[in-house]
Amino acid sequence: MNLEPTSYTILLVLMFLEALGLPVPSEVIMPLAGYFSSQGQYNLVGAILIGTLGAMIGSLFDYFIASRIGEPILLRYGKYIKLNQSNLMKMYSWFNSYGVFAVFFARFLPALRALISYPAGLVRMNIGRFSIATLLGQLIWNGVLAYVGFLFGKNYSTVVGQIDHLVYVITIILIIVLILVVILYKHNFLKFKR
Repeated sequence: MNLEPTSYTILLVLMFLEALGLPVPSEVIMPLAGYFSSQGQYNLVGAILIGTLGAMIGSLFDYFIASRIGEPILLRYGKYIKLNQSNLMKMYSWFNSYGVFAVFFARFLPALRALISYPAGLVRMNIGRFSIATLLGQLIWNGVLAYVGFLFGKNYSTVVGQIDHLVYVITIILIIVLILVVILYKHNFLKFKR
């Protein structure tokens, strides 16, 4: 088994870059890590944990950048995108109510996965809740992708082509679930402790 530290470092860096919002899709990286695991080049659990660690570090980096400089920048330049103090207060309120669910479910959605950390940091969402929602979402997402790559080892190119379809199906399901949770919450059928 080839467990060179540099290969894990590359995985960590790629997942970090994806979390920053750069075009380095986990939909390709993690199945590839799973494929390498099936070939004995990675340990599957190790690859999932390292990929998740890279994504977590990137998400926390995004969160802290937004929490430090996001509000002054938005208040100064927000007028160009019709963002004012009132809209910002609405965003704070929304994140106080739904932030944990938004962060968790966004980890399964293309583009939002990399961007959700910025508004969470901007409104200074509780760092513990943010971290737990982020860790669980990324661990599940990365685990599923890596395991799919592991299972289909020899058919990796076919798997990557099919993952796009799977991502759209998962996205639609998660959006429906999120809408249902919001509707049930608004109509007092579902209560969450804050």
